[in-house]
Amino acid sequence: MTDFVTDQDGYEEAVLLFDADGLHIEAALTPGQFELFTDGETRLDQFAASKVRAAFAVVGAALSLRAAVFFTFKVDEEGYIVGHFNLPLRYLADNAGPGPDLGTGPVRLACRGQCPVPWHSVNLWEPKGEGENGSIHIVQRTVWRNQLGLKPSGALGKRNNGSDALPELLEDDGRVRQKALEVRLTDTFGEQGRVNLESLIRQHNQRVSEVTTKYRDELAEQQRNYLEQIRSCREEIQQLRSALRHEQQRSRRLQALLRGEP
Repeated sequence: MTDFVTDQDGYEEAVLLFDADGLHIEAALTPGQFELFTDGETRLDQFAASKVRAAFAVVGAALSLRAAVFFTFKVDEEGYIVGHFNLPLRYLADNAGPGPDLGTGPVRLACRGQCPVPWHSVNLWEPKGEGENGSIHIVQRTVWRNQLGLKPSGALGKRNNGSDALPELLEDDGRVRQKALEVRLTDTFGEQGRVNLESLIRQHNQRVSEVTTKYRDELAEQQRNYLEQIRSCREEIQQLRSALRHEQQRSRRLQALLRGEP
């Protein structure tokens, strides 16, 4: 089950599904509707056999976009989401870095190039375009249309001092900021709320190394096969040339005999 926000926080959420090019919104879903897909209870027939680009949007007062997580997921040929969907969208939105200012302050933005949890970045994508044609502006315009009937009353990021700025940006001490992030990570991930970040990084690097080695081995094997095929073709061509010369010589001898030449 995906961790979504409750309406008691004063803001609401939506999941927007882009088309294959990532330039238009194909569908707007409430968190509950999206969970039906992630739980395998409903099919996404229009996205069958594809990798879907989506945006998790957190909406504040006046339907202002306060956070966006640009994520992806795969859909099989029958229209069901592949595997177990376990992206912590709410956590990524809460801890995202600053994005563009759409008129109500910087939007929290989590994407491939800016992900608060590095190992989840592989399941995110980079927003396309700039200005009014940019992906995040497309999300904001879709939210303004409010096809889902959202009724937010607050703004994401507001703290006791009434500021709507990102809490990470208000912290001057980088070490304290890093420590706070590590505490939030260890409270959220891992067995019994604990996770060894160094171990995860090592596992990630090891996996990357294994995949790289496998790719290189497969590429080398393909190259060997191609070279073997080329050698075989050259030998066959040489045999055909030799046979052709033999037939040409035989033909000349037969023509000479027909002409009565010795």
